[in-house]
This record gives sequence, structure tokens and C-alpha cells, in this order.
Amino acid sequence: MKWFVVLVAVWALATLAAGQESSTGTSHVPTTHAPTTHAPTTHAPTTPAPTTHAPTTHAPTTLAPTTTAAPPTPPATPVNKYVLRDADNQTCMMVTAALQLKVSYLAKDSKWRDAVLVLDNTTTVDPANSSCGHSEQTLALRCGTSLLSLTFTKNETNFLSGIVAEYVLDMVHFPDAQHQGELVKVGNESLHLFGVEQGRSYLCGADSPVPLGGNTTLDVLNVQLQAFVNATVQPEGFGSAVHCVQNNDISNIVPIAVGSALAALVVIVLLAYLVGRSRSRQKGYQSV
Repeated sequence: MKWFVVLVAVWALATLAAGQESSTGTSHVPTTHAPTTHAPTTHAPTTPAPTTHAPTTHAPTTLAPTTTAAPPTPPATPVNKYVLRDADNQTCMMVTAALQLKVSYLAKDSKWRDAVLVLDNTTTVDPANSSCGHSEQTLALRCGTSLLSLTFTKNETNFLSGIVAEYVLDMVHFPDAQHQGELVKVGNESLHLFGVEQGRSYLCGADSPVPLGGNTTLDVLNVQLQAFVNATVQPEGFGSAVHCVQNNDISNIVPIAVGSALAALVVIVLLAYLVGRSRSRQKGYQSV
């Protein structure tokens, strides 16, 4: 019984001690963890640089205007000397001149164009088409495909009575001609030009255009000529020259004539005024 009481007492003491121990147990201070503050990562806004595209400038395409090929510029007309001789090698005719044919022709576009055929340094005397008659002589000149014939007649004077020209409408001198390759023959055989007495020559520095018909004109420049030389006493040289009246001579004469007429008119008007005034004075004296 004693042992039971002792056990109960021990149990009670143990229980009491356990209660105190539980009430006075070790207090653990809670560990306060400072909150980790993460600084926000600030990303600077990326501003894309504007892409500047230079405008592509296209140069305007300018189309060159379509032009029709113009006839080639003819060379300067040379002054050539042509001598025609008969079967006995006697001189019949001598001509020193610059000669050219001016032609207006119709092109494929139905427009008129101008061409110039120059009798250049390749021009030669064509004996087959020339003649040395007593009353009529013909000098034929050949230049490429062109033929020019000058006919002189003798009666009281020697003069140029006819001109005939033949030429081909080739591509060189007549580009785009409607009738390409056609042979053209024109002439004027009722002329009376460059007339001089027998044994004398004709001399002229001015341009002497001669219409031949068919839109063709022969220009005769810086000419000295003489036909029927074989009938003279000096067959190897020109006779004394007969000069033409040149354009500059005419241009000098005209203003002189006009000035003289005006001066005469002024004198007449002045005389009429003086006469009228004198008469009016006489009438005044008579009335007094």
C-alpha cells in the first residue's frame, strides 16, 4: 500500500514537472527574413531609327525627233576651164566657169526638196556629144552620170542659144526621191545669152541663173567664154572681153539715180516757190 502511494506520488510529480516544462518551454524567436526586393529591370525603349529611302529619280526619257535625212551639203563650186577642139586639133570653144545645177524634186513624203549638182574637178569634155560647126557649136560636159550641153549660134553675133541637161535621180544627190533612179532630161533651146561680136569673149563675175524647165536651173558663175575661136586670128586665147553689168554696179546706179531725181525735185519746188512769191509781191505793189 505504501508502494502504491509512492508510485502515485512519483507519477504526480512527473506529471507536474512535465506540465511546467511544457509551459516554460524554450521560446524560439521567429526568424524574420527581410524580403528580397528585386529592383525592376528597366528596359529603355528601343526606338528604331527611321529608315530613310532616297527617292529614286528616273531621268525622263526624251525621244529624239525623227528627222528626214537632208541632202548632203554640196562642195564649193570650182572654176574650171573647158576647151573644145575640132578634128584638126584646132580650138573651137573655150569656157572658164563655175557651173552647177539646182533641182527641186518630189520626195516620197510628197514634199519638195532641193538638190545641187556641182560640176566639179572631175568634169570633162565629152567629144562624142560635142561639135565644132561653122554656124553652130556645142560643148558637152560629162560629170559622173550628168551631162550638160551648151550650144552657141553665130550670125551677126555669137551667143548662147541652147542648154540641155541630163541627170539621174540617184540616192546620193536625191535622197528619198519618189522616182529613184529615173533619168531626167531638161533644157531651154530658145536662149539669146552672152552675146558678143566675133572675135571677142564674154566676161562676168556675177551669178547668171538660167532656167531650164522641169524645176531645174543652171547657175553660171565667174564665167569667161568664147565660141567660134577657130574663125579668129588668135585661136589659143580669149579675145578682148565684153563685161556684163553686175549686180553691184546696178546697186550703185540705183541710189545715184534716185538721189539725182530727188535733188532735181527739190530745185523745181524751190523755183516754183520763189516764182509764186515774186508774183504775189508784184500784185501787192499794183494794188497800192
